Amino acid sequence: MSILDYRRQSVRTAAPRRLYQAALAALALAVFVLGTAASVDGCTPARDPRFVGTATCMTCHKGITASDLRDHFAGPHAAIDCETCHGPGLEHVRAGGRNGILIDNPGDDPFGATPDLCARCHADAVDGHAMTTHFTKGAASCNDCHNVHKPGGFVFASDPDRFLDNAGYVQLCGECHAQQTGEFLRSGHATKDAVTCGGCHDLHVPATFTAPPENNQLCQQCHASFFLGLDSPEAVDFHTGAFHPVDPAGSGASRCVTCHLPPQRRTNQDRGPHDHSLLTLRPAETNALIAQGMTPPPNSCAGILGCHDASVPGSGAPFNLDHPSDNTVLQRFFDQIGGIPEKVQ
Repeated sequence: MSILDYRRQSVRTAAPRRLYQAALAALALAVFVLGTAASVDGCTPARDPRFVGTATCMTCHKGITASDLRDHFAGPHAAIDCETCHGPGLEHVRAGGRNGILIDNPGDDPFGATPDLCARCHADAVDGHAMTTHFTKGAASCNDCHNVHKPGGFVFASDPDRFLDNAGYVQLCGECHAQQTGEFLRSGHATKDAVTCGGCHDLHVPATFTAPPENNQLCQQCHASFFLGLDSPEAVDFHTGAFHPVDPAGSGASRCVTCHLPPQRRTNQDRGPHDHSLLTLRPAETNALIAQGMTPPPNSCAGILGCHDASVPGSGAPFNLDHPSDNTVLQRFFDQIGGIPEKVQ
């Protein structure tokens, strides 16, 4: 075959090939247009080409050339891709991941920035926490307590299938509230493993309590049980004695937390701290402190704003916290308080 004949044959066979290539191009264009339309409609959002996928992230994050994050897949956020929180990883990967560059790290964000990220899935919890004093005073943001890379979702390793026990709460809350958690561990609530910090406090609700303490509902969540004996206003009235009739919405004379969570300082009492042993502080103990030359904190009867505080007008019968004779009288009344009826008719 001559060179001229070969060229003629090549021209004849090339025409169908060009038609086939053109058809493929048209099909590709149609798929692109349909995919774009779907993403506009919000049905199937187009994948960001800068996303590399969790599998790519884990090629390094197995503790060999980067931090080991395999525990993440045993926790409550296991189904969430890395780039959902950290943003596109292509540039980070191309840079070899050196020193965590070219990737978002929410843990490094300034205080108050992390909730915007968490609110994508946890809007109610974030909105509630934003109104608590932990957040408004700049004390604790989401990532101060939570770590999505841990199996339990907290900053320390915990069981993802169980609620925190007292040991877990002490480890978590004790980072900032060591005194309160230490006191609580001495309480019967802790020693009998009946209640944890989370039984009374909820950092995801504005008041930070699981129920209002002013009307005794906080304590009666458990103590309204028949077995605990305080299942009616009459039972509470019996417990607080003839001198403190039930009036939880008014004077607070029968308010559980007034006696069992006395403030530990005389000024700014509402802002705490309060004794978390949940034991009453008897007036006799105040006299013991005075005998040692110490300035006593309020006890369960005197020195609390609104309760027998000689410095506050209208605080019931006034007693001076610094006078041993006043505390001796109060102790006599105190000894008549605290009974729990076997059954109140």
